[in-house]
Order: sequence, then C-alpha cells, then structure tokens
Amino acid sequence: MVDNIVGLFQNYPQLAVFLAIAIGYYVGKLKIFGFNLGSTAGVLIAALFIGQMNIPVPSLLKTVAFALFIFTIGYKVGPQFFGGMKKDGIKYFWLSLFVGLVGLGVTIALGKFFGFDKGTTAGLLGGSLTQSAVIGTAEGAIKHLSITAAQKTTLESNVAIAYAITYIFGTAGLVIFYKLIPKIMGINLKEEAKKLEREMSGSTGEDSPELFSWSKKPGLRAYKVVNAKIVGKSILEFERMFSGSVVIDKIRRGKDVVVPRPDMVIQDNDILAIMGGRGQLLNADEVIGPEVEGQRVIDIVGEILDVCVLNKEIVGKTLGDISKKHGHGCFLRSITRQGHKLPLAKHIVIHKCDVLRVAGAKSDIERFVKYLGYPERSTVTTDLVMVGAGCVLGTLFGLLAVKVAGIPITLGVGGGVLVSGLLFGWLRSLHPTFGQIPGGAQWVFTDLGLNLFIACVGLIAGPKALHALQQSGGSLLIAGMILVLFTHIAGIMFGRLVLKINPVLLFGAMTGAGTITAALNALKEESDSDVPAIGYTVCYAFGNVILTIWGSFIINVM
Repeated sequence: MVDNIVGLFQNYPQLAVFLAIAIGYYVGKLKIFGFNLGSTAGVLIAALFIGQMNIPVPSLLKTVAFALFIFTIGYKVGPQFFGGMKKDGIKYFWLSLFVGLVGLGVTIALGKFFGFDKGTTAGLLGGSLTQSAVIGTAEGAIKHLSITAAQKTTLESNVAIAYAITYIFGTAGLVIFYKLIPKIMGINLKEEAKKLEREMSGSTGEDSPELFSWSKKPGLRAYKVVNAKIVGKSILEFERMFSGSVVIDKIRRGKDVVVPRPDMVIQDNDILAIMGGRGQLLNADEVIGPEVEGQRVIDIVGEILDVCVLNKEIVGKTLGDISKKHGHGCFLRSITRQGHKLPLAKHIVIHKCDVLRVAGAKSDIERFVKYLGYPERSTVTTDLVMVGAGCVLGTLFGLLAVKVAGIPITLGVGGGVLVSGLLFGWLRSLHPTFGQIPGGAQWVFTDLGLNLFIACVGLIAGPKALHALQQSGGSLLIAGMILVLFTHIAGIMFGRLVLKINPVLLFGAMTGAGTITAALNALKEESDSDVPAIGYTVCYAFGNVILTIWGSFIINVM
C-alpha cells in the first residue's frame, strides 16, 4: 500500500506539488498563540515532509514559477524604488542599505563561526530576514559553481532547510520584538502615532484626520434659495461660507439644470444640489432655505474611482495642497501605497504611483483624473507580452558575469529578472497605457508563483532534510536569532541616532527594510494607526532588491 502511494507520487510529481500547496496554505493560516506561519513557510514545511518519498520534480517548473514571482515583485516596487531616491526618501534608502549591509556582514560572520557551508549560510540570511527570493538567487549562483552535480544538490537542499529552520523566528520573533521594543525604549506607540497624525493634519485636535474635510464620505442634498443673504453671492463665495468642503454640484434654475461656475451668481428660488460631509449639511437649511426633493437635480451620475498618481508636478506635494487647488467636487475615500493604507491627513506627501480612491460627480472625477494621472479601472487583462519579454531580458541579463579578483560576480537569473521587473514597473509608471498587470494577476504571480517554487524546492530538499536538521538544526536556530536581533537593533539605533527618523515611522521602515509584513501589521495594531505604513513602503522596495541580491553574493564569496 505504502509502496503504491510512493510510486504514484513519483510517477506523477504534480500530485506532490499540489498537495504541498494545499497543506501549506492550510497550515499557514492556523493561529498558534495569535500567530500564523504564513503560506510560504507552511508550503515549505509540507513539501519537506512529502519530499521524504524522494519525488523527482521537473526543474523547469521551479524556474518558471520563480521568474514570474520575482518579475512581479520588481514590477510592483519599481516606481517606489526609483522614486525613493528623491527628497525624504533618501533617508529610507540609507536605512535599507545599512540594514542590508549589517545583515550580510553578520550572516557571513555567523557562517564562518559555526562552519556553515555556502548553501546553509544563504538560507540563514533568507529565513532570518524573511526574504524568500534569496532561495532563488542562491540556487542560481550555485548552478555556476565549479563543483559536482551531487555537491550542487546538497548546497541547494541546505539553502531550503536553513531557510525553513530560521524563518519561524524571523517572523514570529520579530512580531514579538516590535510589540516589545517600543515599551523597552519608553515610547508610547499610540500617543506618538496620534501626535504624528495631528502634525500631518495641521491640527492640535484629537479629531485631526477628520479636519481634512474632503476625506469625509460625501452626501448629496438639494435646497431652495430663500435666504436673501446668499442671493447675489458667487458660487465660490457661497462655498467658502462653510468651514469644511461643501460643493454646489448642480443648480436648477427654472426648468433648466446647469453646471455651476465659480463666478456664477446665486439667484432667488434657485435649487442647489450640494455635496459635502454630513456634518457640514446639518444647518444648510438655515443658511439657504428649505430642503426639497428634486430628482432632476439629485439624479447626478456619480463615480468612485481609483487613480494612480503619475503627474510629476504632484509628486512631493501634500494631500492638503492637492485638495485646495484641484480637489473641488472630489472627496478622498482612501490613499494606498503598495497596497497599504495611509492615514488621511493634510500633510501626507504624495509619492509616484500612490493610489487615491476618490468619489464625486462624474464630471468632477474625470477632470481630477486628468490632473492626477491614470484611472485604475477594473480589468482582468494582463499584458503578457511585457511579462514574457521582461522575463527573457532579465534572464539574459542575469547570465552576465563580471570577474572581480578572479571571482565571477553575477546577479544570477533571479537577480536579473528582478532588475527587469523594476525597470518595467518604472516604465509603466511613465507610460501607463502599456504593461498592465491587474491586482488579481499580481497576486497569482507573486503568491502562487512563489509557493510553486517553494514547493518544488522543498520536495527536492526533502530526502536530505532530517540529516541536515540533526547536524546543524540547533546552531541554525541560535544563529538565526542572533542575526535577526542584531540586525534590527542596529538598524533602529542607526535610524534614531544618525538619521533622526520619528520612532513610529522608523519602526515601520525597519519592517520594510527587513521585508517582514507581519511585523508591520503588529505595529499598526499596537499603534492603532496606519502611520507605520508610511515608513514601510519605500524601505520595502529597497529591502526586496538588496536582500535578494545577497543570495547570489553569499554563494560567490563564502
């Protein structure tokens, strides 16, 4: 019976791959003391167990899956990576570079001290700093080593095994670390986050984000003008009578419905269709006149649209500036950066490819879109021409090698495809009419692509896993803990003492530099705020690139 099952999996290895993914995703969702492993670690552990059956896995599947994953990662962070070199982003670049260099130096030192081989050392870095792409770039570099095929297989297996052993503390340990470190440093994360939100909102009140009036959910009401005090006033003068954002969207004058202009004068018996926050419209009847039912006025074609910021004149400006000069009739619902929500505050600085969700009348939204950049309308179409061409060019670029002191230095296929993704993502931000990869497709390429690759790696490494665990499991756990804690403590000290970064932004930035999203989520829960995500996004872009390249570097220099 057992032999039949083993034979079935060996003859049809796709069964083992899909089983590892199914079990891994299930295990990754399980909560243990409020913490879950995540899909990547779950799939790798499942694959290592299933791999005990010595299942042959086609190398082509592993290579293609990794290429799709790493290209899409580069595509997603490309605009932030290049844009982060400007203005305030340069601080986050130096922080990411410092964390990457410290992590690399400590990894090599620990590898020498504990006597780890090249593969184990690369896996130590990948697992401890939770950068799964290190497995791919390390394996790519191993293929170019002048050693036997058996030795290459052993090194590749050791990369995966070391990654699996150290990943758990690299994730769970850092979640706990970032829950405790603010208290150890005497920082009240909630108070600091609220203080920073107030500063960003230009207010000292507790409800400062709400003072950014165009971020409120708009309502639409109609009123008949009977108050003589507003008759003769221009539309602009009338709108300025309210403390928040109130917009006259349409005017019914007699039998006609007209679109108002700022200099248009309000007349007696006009019916005004007004859009604004609920609080602003509470006393509107006292200012204007009685509220009326006016279907011709109320029945306005509204729109809620996600807009990607591409206009270089906007980048570096604040939400408040945009609201004041160009946001008439538009209401901001949310702002996201790399998929992470940011607080709605006046002094939030806009980055290239930030996505603003705005609501309002269709005419106002369309006008605003032309100023902001490119509308992210729902689509299911992926530009596979770009994806295919990008993977080809990246692979060719990764094959190039430069000898330094007799040592061939190369990005490897993984590093080359990552660079290709960065460039194509950046080019799309300049020319948004090509190269679209919708959110759903991005998830498939990154999440499923990575876990297909990880499943293949785990199945191949499975037969050697128990021996490697017995031989170096304990020392790897200790080395991983040292690497994680030393790197993040050093990064926090550098950020506070040298770069002078606000602690809430610094902690978020450190989770980005270490590419550990679970720790960011812990920070957002502890601070009860989205502010840590501001520091996270740029560092995440840099961290993905720097740490991924280290996989190849370690194999070549150890």
